Amino acid sequence: MPPDHRISRLLNALSGELSQEKLESLGREFNSLGQDRAEPLVFFVLQNVCQRLASALEGEAVSVERFEELTAGIADQISDILRDLQRGNAGVAKLEPLVSTLFRNLGLFRR
Repeated sequence: MPPDHRISRLLNALSGELSQEKLESLGREFNSLGQDRAEPLVFFVLQNVCQRLASALEGEAVSVERFEELTAGIADQISDILRDLQRGNAGVAKLEPLVSTLFRNLGLFRR
């Protein structure tokens, strides 16, 4: 299967540091992909993960330590799911661990 250029761009974006702006952009792209792909559940979950993280950062200054706590492991897990999609695997089995990481990180972030 030839590489999907939209997914390749997302993988490139995920290789750098996450930011609120990047999370919002990723969320918009996942929303778009979810509307025109065979894997809407995967993109719906990815969109919501990015939106939840961006919302947690909205309107407040966050220390580097707290930001790292909030986003720990998220980019790697999303990248892993996107690589699976490029290989033709649905990646659905990896969604639950991603959501668990999101909730754990949000819980840590709120202390």
